[in-house]
Amino acid sequence: MKLLGAIACGLSLLLAPACAAQPAPETVEAAAPAIPWPGRATTVVRDLEVGPWTLRWVGPLGLGDLEADAADAALVAGRLGVGPERVEFERYGSIVVRIPEGELSKTARIAGKPAAAFEVLTAEARGEGYQLQRTWFALYEPRGEAVGATVVLLPGMFGTPEPVIDTLVGKLRGRGWHVLRMLTHSSRYTEKRSYELDPGAPAALAGEIAAEFGGRTAENALAVEAVCAHIAGAMPETPIGARIGLGMSGGGMALPTVMAREHDAYRGAVYIGAGCDFAAIAMESNYADWIDAVRVSWAGQPGEPGEPGEAARGAFTEAYRGAAPLDSYHTALAVADIPTLMVHGEHDQAVPARLGDLLWERLGRPERWSVQATHETLFLAYLPGKIDDLLDWMGARVGG
Repeated sequence: MKLLGAIACGLSLLLAPACAAQPAPETVEAAAPAIPWPGRATTVVRDLEVGPWTLRWVGPLGLGDLEADAADAALVAGRLGVGPERVEFERYGSIVVRIPEGELSKTARIAGKPAAAFEVLTAEARGEGYQLQRTWFALYEPRGEAVGATVVLLPGMFGTPEPVIDTLVGKLRGRGWHVLRMLTHSSRYTEKRSYELDPGAPAALAGEIAAEFGGRTAENALAVEAVCAHIAGAMPETPIGARIGLGMSGGGMALPTVMAREHDAYRGAVYIGAGCDFAAIAMESNYADWIDAVRVSWAGQPGEPGEPGEAARGAFTEAYRGAAPLDSYHTALAVADIPTLMVHGEHDQAVPARLGDLLWERLGRPERWSVQATHETLFLAYLPGKIDDLLDWMGARVGG
């Protein structure tokens, strides 16, 4: 697999801590702008059987052939008072979760069996129909004395890296934390879209691209809000009102927007391998082919007359950021007052290091552990040896 090959190559890098801050191109503005949250026609949270889970990639033929999909469409349609044929399933490139019968995997047993699992279903009005989207969560209870707070853990793309997350969840439970784990990003987060920019009119598609990224990121925030409200009502003994947000890679990219939705619930935030400006990440990431979700490219080939110059690139960036209030470039400003730790790889190419620097800048230059690492070595070589230090930092935010 491409990912495994990248990991094998990345492990050769030295992981020497770097104390000096990276130069960043911007300073934090005085106040965060208002966030225009999108609406949903309905939101449903349902309890699931606890068990192992698998991820299913939605192919070109789409969904709807499985009983679980039909049941979800019927549930949402019933809430809306329409026929299930009005509910549109996720499209090509989306990721959905299945919970088959069986035992937890070896690495999942390190985390232990969740106490509960949930599915959040939303429907957004589109034309004469409704666009279905789903997000899945597992809730773990602490082992031993509880610290009275919950870690909301947002994984990397496709729920990765599972072994690291399982180890982290197991250690968090051992320290007395509740853990609410998003199993993978909201289902349409990786739905395929392609945009080709015209160097002669670089800003033409900026608003459309910003809306695409913004809607996907907002869905994660709305899903976390919905499942936390559900837990507060159904499991009032769970300290869901006192949270630490922890985001890895793609989860770290979305974390500012997730926390901005319910700012006062969060006591701290940890970003690992994260960045902002989603359009720039999509254009520059060395994972673009592997993830294959939103593709943003320039018309023409390198060396041809249509190749964009610095002026065109700058015009697109300015237009995109101006039209993207739900990008963490902006939502970071809304959560910059929350105690924050960033773990950053100086040679990261998956979430390009310069865009990690930019997020750090937008968050107000919080505490940062910066190391000479790629994305892969950050997670697989550096992070496992720093988990205890990470938990110490988190515990200090809540007195645990």
